[in-house]
This record gives sequence, structure tokens and C-alpha cells, in this order.
Amino acid sequence: MDATPASADRGRLVLAWAFARLDAPAFVLASAAVFAAALFALTIAIVAKGAPPGEPVGPNLAQLAFYFPGYSVSLAGALIGAAYAAVAGALWGYVLAKLWNAAHALVLAFVRTRANLRAYSID
Repeated sequence: MDATPASADRGRLVLAWAFARLDAPAFVLASAAVFAAALFALTIAIVAKGAPPGEPVGPNLAQLAFYFPGYSVSLAGALIGAAYAAVAGALWGYVLAKLWNAAHALVLAFVRTRANLRAYSID
């Protein structure tokens, strides 16, 4: 019994996972959903918590209105903020997916070039 083929297959599997391309459309949708859900949940949690009389509800989170026009710390603002956060998350997801794939393509090109150069014999 030789464990070499199994370990070689496992090594190939690890490399395949390490250098797998990121599916950009799927990553964009996932990051948009996560960003939207996070801002929606934060806004609803702060609205549910409330504030003492005479103080604004969620003054720090309300600062997002500078970047997301129409956003407020309210139930309607949670929906508006979720829409803006989905767009922002999609943009970040797209940029990150493209950078990830470009970095992996660069590393693979470097590895292939080194492997090809080692195959040549100067002797």
C-alpha cells in the first residue's frame, strides 16, 4: 500500500482550491446581500432600542445620511439604507472579486513561468 497517490491527489486538490477563480457575479450578489442585511439589521435594532426622551435615536448611524440621501434611523430609513448598502456592497464585491482573480492569475503566471524555465536544460 502506497499512500503517495492519495497524498498527491490531496496536494492537487489543495492547490486547486487555493488558486480557484472567484465567481464575480455570485460574489457581487453575496456581498450586496450581506451589506444590505447588516445595515437593515443595525437600523432596526437601534430603532427598537429607542433613545431617552429629548435625545435623537442613533445619532452616529444617522451620519450615513451624508452618504446615503434619504436615509434616516427609522423603519422607512432601514429600507432606504438597505438599498444603498446593497449597491455599495455590490461595488465593493465587484472590485474585490476582480482584484482576487487578477492576483491569482498573476501568481499562476509566475509559477508557470518558473516551471517552464526549470524544464529547460542549459547543459
